[in-house]
Amino acid sequence: MHKTAKYLYIIGGCALAAEREPIRQIERIHVEKAGDSVNVISENCGQLTIARRSPACFLAGNQRILVAGGCSAPNEHTDSMEMLEISEIGEIRSIFLDEKLEIGASCSGFDWDTHSSEKPIFGGFEAHSCLDDVQVLNNSGTMWKCRKLAKKSPKIKNSTILEVKNGEFLMFGGWEDEQRTSKAIRRITFNEDFTDYSCDFAGFLSYPVEGHTCIQIDSSVFLIGGFDGCFVLDSIIKYDLKTGKSEVLDTKLRGKRENHVACVLGDTWLVVAGGWNSRQALDDVEVFEIRKIGGKIELAPCQVAGKLNFARNRPSAVVI
Repeated sequence: MHKTAKYLYIIGGCALAAEREPIRQIERIHVEKAGDSVNVISENCGQLTIARRSPACFLAGNQRILVAGGCSAPNEHTDSMEMLEISEIGEIRSIFLDEKLEIGASCSGFDWDTHSSEKPIFGGFEAHSCLDDVQVLNNSGTMWKCRKLAKKSPKIKNSTILEVKNGEFLMFGGWEDEQRTSKAIRRITFNEDFTDYSCDFAGFLSYPVEGHTCIQIDSSVFLIGGFDGCFVLDSIIKYDLKTGKSEVLDTKLRGKRENHVACVLGDTWLVVAGGWNSRQALDDVEVFEIRKIGGKIELAPCQVAGKLNFARNRPSAVVI
């Protein structure tokens, strides 16, 4: 997630481990500076038609968010979709759509802010196995259509995806081939009409990671928290889009977390919210002030007052 705006809309998730107690509620948060600290203000703004843990979400224009897939109970993955319409005062109305995914999945990779009319969904988890499928959503007509492309990527879930230019995406980490947490970076390039793609190796991260978030600030990508195959992490990797090099920052999260959400708000604040710390779902929010000094980006941890209204493990999120 890498767009700057005022509000982070946090969608679904679950209250417990193992996909238990999925959440329908949607809340939005924003950040206000208060002296030497920041306040996080959270507002309940609507509900999903059905509870969803880790659905794919995309901006759909005109204050709308498309929500697709996710799991609605342990080992129950839905192929359904719904459209969230946001009013001028921030209230959400959900419209359940007739259209469906080719495969109902959760924990897929996607970039919610992709600028193309084609919205690719990479891999994920379906009931008992990881997926090596790429599904593409398109709304060039009056309805959303989903098509499944040829299998060219590994079986993978819990990766993060960043669109670097139209039709070209980077995939960072994930749980790969149901065997290992990956530190691979892959470059996925689609043809013009998104009917075919290539998947090429593009380098390694500093360590294996899944269940993390990725945030682009200028030419840097920050990969935050996650799980390395053994432990939940509090570390942050900075990946340079120009050089392809990655480094582990000295700056860390206040607490270890995976399955969280993150964004940039107001060009100033890097916000990290919710997730799982290996014991429980989290309702706390961490905020870093983004400082650009001498061409370098520094993340300065802030004192934070305020938290989410719901503890959420593996929610999805969109910035508007």
